[in-house]
Amino acid sequence: MSVNTVERILWEFGENPERIGQFQANPVEYLSHYQLDDEESKALTEVDLKTLAELGVSTLLTMMVWPMINGPEGMPFAYLDHMSDEKVSAPPAS
Repeated sequence: MSVNTVERILWEFGENPERIGQFQANPVEYLSHYQLDDEESKALTEVDLKTLAELGVSTLLTMMVWPMINGPEGMPFAYLDHMSDEKVSAPPAS
């Protein structure tokens, strides 16, 4: 497990959002430049941030990357749905 490498990849997305486009265009090629195990590569390729968090990746980084990859719509509830495997409802308007 190379948590530091995964976190570096996510951090680099934040530092240079053009990298997200490169990643999305060809995830396998993009990730080939890093030393990752199969589970990490699969989770990154599938943008399975919940699995990455379970492997020890910072949830602050996963939360930062979510809207960069998926767009800001539904944030934070779409992210919370993904992380919890449940539908998380917005609190009622007061």
